[in-house]
Amino acid sequence: MASLQDIRHRIKSVKNIQQITKAMKMVASARLRRAQSAALANRPYAEKMYQVIMDVAAKAGNIPHPLLAQHETGKILFVVMASDKGLAGAYASNVFKEAKVHITGTNEALNYELENKDKSHASSETPSHETKGQAAGLPLAKFEQTIDKDNVDFITIGKKAAEHFGNHGFNVVKSYTGFSERPSFADARTIATEVMDLFAKGTYQNIYLIYTHFVSAISAVPKTVRLLPLEDLTAGQTAAKGEYIYEPSPDVVLSYALPQYLITMVYAALLQAAASELSSRMTAMSNATDNAQDLMAKLDLHYNKVRQANITREISEIVGGAEALK
Repeated sequence: MASLQDIRHRIKSVKNIQQITKAMKMVASARLRRAQSAALANRPYAEKMYQVIMDVAAKAGNIPHPLLAQHETGKILFVVMASDKGLAGAYASNVFKEAKVHITGTNEALNYELENKDKSHASSETPSHETKGQAAGLPLAKFEQTIDKDNVDFITIGKKAAEHFGNHGFNVVKSYTGFSERPSFADARTIATEVMDLFAKGTYQNIYLIYTHFVSAISAVPKTVRLLPLEDLTAGQTAAKGEYIYEPSPDVVLSYALPQYLITMVYAALLQAAASELSSRMTAMSNATDNAQDLMAKLDLHYNKVRQANITREISEIVGGAEALK
């Protein structure tokens, strides 16, 4: 049985941890408000950018552009957005599972195949990696089949993603760290430029972005977006309502707008991921604080029981000694 001193030390340790988790919850909550505001403020811009691209594409028709090129051969590149720090619950692991669903031989891919083996393709529910639906101006992607591990590369955003995929033997071609909680437009431009350069070289057939879509302070869903090549922008689109004059021409405007659209997609995903990370951390720290409180209550009860047992034993020893002296 633990001594009273050991129990007191454990109670003190749990109390200190509770103070840390409570402080981290307050910090995450304060940062979440800013991140949530930024994500919500960017969403109309991202959606409007998507609409503008569609309208210009309807006017321009089919034009040759490096971002629209269909490569017949090449690897698959995943751009994975995770966190720089831990203590955010299952935030990072959910992103990793979403990525590994599409890679042959991983447990996540096997589990996904088993779960969806008997499901109808006409289901009204849309998985996180299908085309129907749009999140913050980001068209969702659809995977027809899983990819072999040797044919996939990764660009990671956040230390946790770089460590995870590096330690599991995946090829990480580029890693970005230091801004997962506070991304800037310059960070998005840097990532998007790197992605466009790699795609223009013809090394990759498709490039996908995996991030966490922020729903609310208690809900975030990992999603997969196809970055490149861009979808057929003219498919199912009609010309914009009203007459617009494009100078010098719709083709030139679209060629300049497409790279900006890709940067906007990356930036919107970064803001969504930052808000999701902070909400997950706030929830995790709140649960840790509550668990610490429950654990201290149990330790206090255990302390009182041990203390009472010691008092009872001492009284019994005193009474026994007095009886022996008679």
